Amino acid sequence: MNRKILALFCASTMAVFFLVSSCATLQLAPEERIVKDRFSRNYSMDFNSFHPKLNSSLQDYARGKKGNSFQVIRLGSDAVVIQGVYKKDSDPDRYSAMITVKPAGQKKSSVEIKISSTKKEVSADHLETAAKELFRIVEKGTGLRSQE
Repeated sequence: MNRKILALFCASTMAVFFLVSSCATLQLAPEERIVKDRFSRNYSMDFNSFHPKLNSSLQDYARGKKGNSFQVIRLGSDAVVIQGVYKKDSDPDRYSAMITVKPAGQKKSSVEIKISSTKKEVSADHLETAAKELFRIVEKGTGLRSQE
């Protein structure tokens, strides 16, 4: 009787183990693993066409708005990183911005904006608003809309 209970216990334990491990190894395709949050957006333009347009739109914006500047600090086949200073017209604070562009699948690009302020009392809401404004600048300059 003890052997039957032990065998049943082992069999049920193995079944649970296989069930859990099979679910744990289920993976999404790379383009579906992109984390969607308030500081990331996906655009339907391939990476090699998108990042030059994004840089151009940021440069045009910086030329027209005093206190803004952006420069490419990394240009690679897997990512482009643009660093800069963003200043809103109505706000005396300047924000440090790091914009990363990555391929996000066939004919798609992912853009992530990391933004910070030198002032410690700046709230997360202000940083989010600045990031949204940078996305608007990108979208206006490239003529694209986010796929979110």
